Amino acid sequence: MNWQWLVMLGAGGIAAFLFRRYVGFVIRVHAHSMWPTLRSGQLLFTRSILHGHRIRHGDIAVVQSAELGQRVVKRILGLPGDRLVLDSGGLVRNGEQLTEPYVVHAGDTSGSWLVPEGHCFLLGDNRAASSDSRSWKQSFTPLEAILGRVRARRL
Repeated sequence: MNWQWLVMLGAGGIAAFLFRRYVGFVIRVHAHSMWPTLRSGQLLFTRSILHGHRIRHGDIAVVQSAELGQRVVKRILGLPGDRLVLDSGGLVRNGEQLTEPYVVHAGDTSGSWLVPEGHCFLLGDNRAASSDSRSWKQSFTPLEAILGRVRARRL
């Protein structure tokens, strides 16, 4: 192999790394926890989250789960300082009942949480089939674990 091929391979690798880090990446959904919003097998284009970019309530995010040892796709419903209460009536954030038309199979989990600084609270839309902040040993996910925000979907 001559040196020109090595240079081209190296440049391609660097370009791929920079694209992934600063632009985004594609991920395939492998579970039913976000159904019907997202379906298993669906491809997602995810916009990378860079330091200082704003994360908003309701964003669908790809997160590196320390507990599960893999990337997961969940909805961000709690940000630092938020007080959350979940019961059969749904989710209340900071005293305000949320309208969540995307939720199916709410399940029977209830609880209350105060999201600490530097963390977020994540839930799946298919609550009865979702492993998320309600059931994880560490209910709160560090903001640094958010890899990206879902921007586009393809079947």
